[in-house]
Amino acid sequence: MTTRSAATAPPESARGDADSANQAIVIPVMLAGSALWGLYWLPLRWLEQAGLGGLWALTFIYIGATATLGLVARRHWRAVAAAHRRLLGIALSAAVSGIAFGLGMIEGQVARVLILFYLSPLWAVLLGRVLLGERLLAVTVPALVLALFGAGLMLLSDLRGLDRGLLGAFSPADLLGLVAGFAFALTNVQLRAARGLPGALRNLASVALVPPLAAVAAAGAGTTFDAPWWALPAALGVGVVWMSSMISATQYGISRLPLQRSSVLLLFELVVGAVSAAWLAGEALGPAELAGGACIVLAGLAVVWLRR
Repeated sequence: MTTRSAATAPPESARGDADSANQAIVIPVMLAGSALWGLYWLPLRWLEQAGLGGLWALTFIYIGATATLGLVARRHWRAVAAAHRRLLGIALSAAVSGIAFGLGMIEGQVARVLILFYLSPLWAVLLGRVLLGERLLAVTVPALVLALFGAGLMLLSDLRGLDRGLLGAFSPADLLGLVAGFAFALTNVQLRAARGLPGALRNLASVALVPPLAAVAAAGAGTTFDAPWWALPAALGVGVVWMSSMISATQYGISRLPLQRSSVLLLFELVVGAVSAAWLAGEALGPAELAGGACIVLAGLAVVWLRR
């Protein structure tokens, strides 16, 4: 191992200037990726309104993303054989997350789905303990209680569902948001265990299994395929441009920023999603939903911020 001597090391001011210049690029890229995730509901609903049902839309969007990210990862194909089990695990949980998240965006209230998805930092801490033996933080239990209280507030914001039982108060889209967040947390835990793999391969694994699983689910559910001819290239274009860009942008930022800072920047997704849905689709949250969402976000930030 070689070390840089004091004589050749850049001065502190030069390193500080380099860090500032780097963050001047990374932070806008991260915010752009978060904004794309917050607006992701727009192309999904547009495609569905055009006749390309949710599962079929996800199939072709992710085909486009898989092809694009596959080209980016082509230099690393030799690493696939040695890590195929780990990559398969990442791909399975990421596919469940991607399909559940996409369907939730189409079927449900955007802000509610995003907020319930943001329980993922808490799930990640608990899964890290179970699967990787990571130490639980002192804040974990209080944060979990706060997050569950917030979820309860969101649930109780519509008392009409309680006649179907506690679980019945959640809409199918709410449950999709929860499933997506849990699967996303499982994906992140597996990515931590696979941090030695090339980032391009990990990005590819996060999209590669969505097309076959979504297509099988669509066929099994008897979803009709009667979209106009232009919907297919449009969906592929969303995958090539939109999906690939937002995955690459967020991963670029996460890999170059401290966890605490990147987690705060990712909250921009919630802001963009809630504002755009309220403005364009009239999906404003009520006071109880806003309070519950604040509890969930605060709990997630507490867990991430206090991690060492």
